Amino acid sequence: MNSEWLEELTRLEGAYSDNTIRGYRADFEDFYAWCEVTGNIALPAAAETVVEYIGAIEVTKAPATIQRRLCGIARVHRLLDHGDPTQAQSVKLAMRRMLRQRGRRQKQALGLVSDLREKLIAACGDDRRGLRDRAIIAVGYDTLCRRSELVSLLAQDVDRSGDGSGSVLIRRSKTDQIGEGRLGYLSPVTMDRLSAWLEAAEITEGPIFRAVYPRSVAQRGLNSYQVTRILKRAAGRAGLDDETIRQLSGHSMRVGAALDMVENGIDLVPVMHAGGWKSPGMVLRYTQQISLAKSGMAMLAALPRTGPQ
Repeated sequence: MNSEWLEELTRLEGAYSDNTIRGYRADFEDFYAWCEVTGNIALPAAAETVVEYIGAIEVTKAPATIQRRLCGIARVHRLLDHGDPTQAQSVKLAMRRMLRQRGRRQKQALGLVSDLREKLIAACGDDRRGLRDRAIIAVGYDTLCRRSELVSLLAQDVDRSGDGSGSVLIRRSKTDQIGEGRLGYLSPVTMDRLSAWLEAAEITEGPIFRAVYPRSVAQRGLNSYQVTRILKRAAGRAGLDDETIRQLSGHSMRVGAALDMVENGIDLVPVMHAGGWKSPGMVLRYTQQISLAKSGMAMLAALPRTGPQ
């Protein structure tokens, strides 16, 4: 494989998150490998090649995945000062046709609402791993953190208030690449669960959530993908059905907390602030089922009542 484009990706270090850079690499690697198999030229790629690539993967890949792949192709071409083939009208028309046929909507993670959250927490053990998992679920729900944000939290950024509640600084996020940061709220119960884990793991600074070994705790933080595995493991121990476990993801705590906030009458702006959303679109999508149900109930209540016919 031509390594020139791999070397150019190092120019992004410091300007983009590690996850973003890894994503660009993985997406372009897929395109590059497809070009090698089909005999197409990947660098610089012709617009017709990108159109053919879209046609090859649109049956098996979600629209969001295809759009992300195009971002990777575009980024590598720009880094090497090649023209961006994804901006050609033929590529845009191919994407438009695909979206009209399949739709743009993505599957939403199952929301870990309060009742479901407590079932998972109750299923966690009392050993160090159980204490960690209990704290991850509680902190993830309270702060509405994305999984990448959750595993990046630092012990020295946790503050306890006089009433037993606390806060933690979320230094960076997907929508905050320059590091302005935001504070996440921690309820008194969550603070107790977090404190129990930190004390058992003897953590005073550095990553809060780490791998647990039989006789020690790792120095490095967890990988973000491990958050999903932790949720699914707790769900299995809680006796939840296979379909519920399948729908759980690292976003479930974030979705569940947003659903609960809306269900409890909290306005959209505070929900956006709590979750670090810059626009209301995603929050509205998370909560549309609640809004739909309430609208339906209001409509039924407004119908004239009639006696037996």
